[in-house]
Amino acid sequence: MIGTVFAVISAIAALLGCRRLFRNCVYNQVPKVVGGLGTRMQAIVARVPLLREAPQLKLTSSLQLFLFAVQMMWQEKHCDSQYEFEIEAFSVALPGDSTEGCIDRVHVKWLLGCCTDDRHVGRHNGRKRQQDLPPDAPIVLLTPGLNCYTSNLPGTAIYASLLERPWRVGVFEKRGVGGHGASTLRAPTFHMFGHPSDLHTVVKQVAARWPGAPLHLVGMSSGNGLSASYLALHGPEVPSLQSVLLLIGGEDYNVAFMPPRANWLSRLLFDTVLLASSKDRMLRRNETVLRAHNAWAFEAALAAKTMQEMYDISMEHFSGYADRREAERHINPFFGGSNECMLEYKVPCLVCFTEDDPVAPGGPRSSWLDVVSKCGSAALALYPSGSHLACYENWRLLRWVDRLAVEWIEAVEATPR
Repeated sequence: MIGTVFAVISAIAALLGCRRLFRNCVYNQVPKVVGGLGTRMQAIVARVPLLREAPQLKLTSSLQLFLFAVQMMWQEKHCDSQYEFEIEAFSVALPGDSTEGCIDRVHVKWLLGCCTDDRHVGRHNGRKRQQDLPPDAPIVLLTPGLNCYTSNLPGTAIYASLLERPWRVGVFEKRGVGGHGASTLRAPTFHMFGHPSDLHTVVKQVAARWPGAPLHLVGMSSGNGLSASYLALHGPEVPSLQSVLLLIGGEDYNVAFMPPRANWLSRLLFDTVLLASSKDRMLRRNETVLRAHNAWAFEAALAAKTMQEMYDISMEHFSGYADRREAERHINPFFGGSNECMLEYKVPCLVCFTEDDPVAPGGPRSSWLDVVSKCGSAALALYPSGSHLACYENWRLLRWVDRLAVEWIEAVEATPR
């Protein structure tokens, strides 16, 4: 009897000890927030609790990244069985004098519901949920990361968070990307971060369909470049565009894969993992049309030793523009390493970085911080930890960035214009 009691007490003590250990592995980190000097922007930022502090697991950046990579592979494999989508195709053509238009298709996959959640199946199925939304329901359009699409984004857990709100949610899939069975390129044209003009075609049609609905862009990883560039190049043309949120990172494409404080993890991520993935998911899956257009450039890109080299070759020969300078004007407003275009933003924009992100170790360059510190409608939040979009807030491997997206949109919606 005494032995049994001792065993029970020991088990309880062990359990309490483990719980205490787990709790001690989580801390509240305080981000450094700069910019956002406008009155409305300051009011929006004040409404976002995660811009004051965010829970974070005490894990090294490399361990967070490894766990996130495994999690992403699992999510990509099971996405179709977890979530229901409706695919919509849009015909797109490039603007400019040095292009033939390079007509192709991009897609938006509209998130209808969660297949494993009783709230979104049966009589409350996803299609009914969409039909029940009012015409002025907020629209959230996600722009995925490098080589990413609906099933990996990166990190599909954000879908569950967004489905809890009465919003229309879509995922923009740029030229050339997609999972098994998805259409490949029709024209020998792609940009690794996406063409802003293609996104503009989609946004204009979506805004015309629901003219009273506020529209929010949410970028993730390399999708930040597309959303931020879109805001600079086309934002003033879309009155319904209400905000842009960029999770995690941002840089001029021409130096994006050569961060000034790169470490061993940066090189492993860029020039081993992402380089191999890009060759498979962008080059090889579109080999027929790309090789027929320029066999030398295709082989050169396939033989590239670094991610930046592959980007440069692809931009030069497959961007759809014969004139590189015109390509930069239509694709990359951050050309030359400057983010001064953010000074002209009229729509609330928040860009988030983490200091331990191997994509941009230490966060953005000081010159970028200096510019953002003068912005009225753009703000930057630099978190101490989170690696590259892992951002784990507990041992269930839930992410604070998913909650941040919801908090941000709710704050924008709640703040008078």
